Amino acid sequence: MTGRRPVPADAEAYARVMLDPRVDAAVWPEHLRTADRAADLAGDFARHWERWGFGPWTVRQDGAVIGYVGLRHGRVAGRPELELLWFLDASHWNQGLATEMGAAAVRVAHEELELDDLVALAHVRNGASRRVMEKLGMVAERELEHAGLPHVLYRLRTSA
Repeated sequence: MTGRRPVPADAEAYARVMLDPRVDAAVWPEHLRTADRAADLAGDFARHWERWGFGPWTVRQDGAVIGYVGLRHGRVAGRPELELLWFLDASHWNQGLATEMGAAAVRVAHEELELDDLVALAHVRNGASRRVMEKLGMVAERELEHAGLPHVLYRLRTSA
């Protein structure tokens, strides 16, 4: 498994991953997982890399794109945050890949970017993502509404 800088052409693979019927529509509704949204994400991720010199990676395994994992600047509850995010093809769930790539992103944040504060969000019912966050040392901070849905905000701080 490898991560690389995303390109707009990743949109097709992102759409395939996002539109998989195994994704719980209650946790991530279909109207938020469209081919247009996948194209927007691929473009947004590529522009983030251009502006900041880092961002989410497009994750590949055996030559195929299986999703994305990484860091991006964003707004959470109206506040600027550095967010750790991931989404992998359903056929690769429960294999530790999100945790492995998430840990690599955390290392980049702390060791290369010298950042000491990261957040991640999960729908309150998304136990798998919440377990990934906890394995990465993140701590649940509070519940909030994000994208019109109930989420839990997790945070990882390395400084006092």
